[in-house]
This record gives sequence, structure tokens and C-alpha cells, in this order.
Amino acid sequence: MFQYHFSSYLVDQLLTFAGSRYQHSKKEVLLHQDQPLSKLVLVRSGTISFSYDVGNGRRLLLGQLDCNNTLIGEIEALNNNPCIYTVTCFSDVSYNLIELKHWRALLLEKPELSLYTAQTIAAKFQENQKINLDKLLLPLGYNIAKDCLLRAEKNNPTLLRAYPTVNAEAERFATTERAYRRVVSELVEKGLVARSNNGLKAVDLDRLSDYVDSFSQL
Repeated sequence: MFQYHFSSYLVDQLLTFAGSRYQHSKKEVLLHQDQPLSKLVLVRSGTISFSYDVGNGRRLLLGQLDCNNTLIGEIEALNNNPCIYTVTCFSDVSYNLIELKHWRALLLEKPELSLYTAQTIAAKFQENQKINLDKLLLPLGYNIAKDCLLRAEKNNPTLLRAYPTVNAEAERFATTERAYRRVVSELVEKGLVARSNNGLKAVDLDRLSDYVDSFSQL
């Protein structure tokens, strides 16, 4: 099954060009949205967060990713476009930087690395496209319930982790904090989810699944 993280063999290949190892503290930015990508970031350890800002005070958060030799910026490296998202450290992060010319040379020399890159991009695109289309076409209640269901089932390897605060979770669902709280309260009253110190949790998987499925019958 696809994972976000590179195998030890591929990491070894990348590290032959990586140079020094760097450290960033929590809240520091690794990559800035709309800025050109000069080097790939190979995050050795730590947690990062992805965000997209439209410039009018609204921001979309994609979620947190616990990194273990995770490559960031490979899409931009292939198409020469600026960074799509701002990537922020959610914990202390250890990383290496890789020159784009070395990465591109490896893609040509190592077929397995080219295949892995294609799998990475495809998996990220499919997951993000599905989530964004659901946010666009289906009610907030569906999206929050579906998110809780997927996390409870734990069978989605590309799903990014939720945030610990209500305001950040509201931004992850592209809504206001008020609307997020209202919908969550409705789901709690229905007995489908419960609040916890670690965020929302499914109460009854069967009922929650039926609730999510009911939206396709409208």
C-alpha cells in the first residue's frame, strides 16, 4: 500500500546529495506559498502542517503530517511552478535540502524512484481532489462526519492528521468557527460523535456510516 514516506533505499539515494542536516523549531516556516522552489525538502522527523491563504483573511488548512523521511515539494520540482502551500513546522523538525538538478538526475537514473514519485503525486492528488469536491458539493455535517469515520476506520494511509484546536479545525473544513461548532453540536446531539481532548471521535461506527451514506440518497 502506498505511504507518504520513502523507503530506506530511496532515502539513501537522496542523502548522497543532501549535504548538511538542518533544524527548524515549532511555528517556523519551511516553504512559503507562491514562492519559487529552489530545493526539495526531505523531512527526516517532526510534524508539519499545510495551509493555503487566499489573501482575504481566509485560510484553508489541509492537516498535519507526521514525517519520517518525507519529501516535500516534488510536484513543484517537476513543473517549475511556485509552491502551492505554505508548509509550517508543528513541532521541532529535522530536514535536509536537495538540489533540484540532483533530484531530476535520480528520476532519470532510477526507474523505481520515478515510479514512486508518480505514486506520491497521484495519491496526494486523488485524496485532495476527493476531499475538496466533497467540501464544495456536500454539507458541512457530511464532511465532518466522513472525516471522523475515516479516522475511526484507520484504513486511509494518505489522510492527514486533524488539528487540536477548534479554530484550526474550522479552517481545515473551509468554514467559520461558529459554523463548525454548530454542526459539531448537532452531530454530538445525534449521538454520532463525541468531543475529546484529542478532537472528535466516532461514537457508533455503524450509525455514523449510515449517516454519511444518507447524503448520497438525497
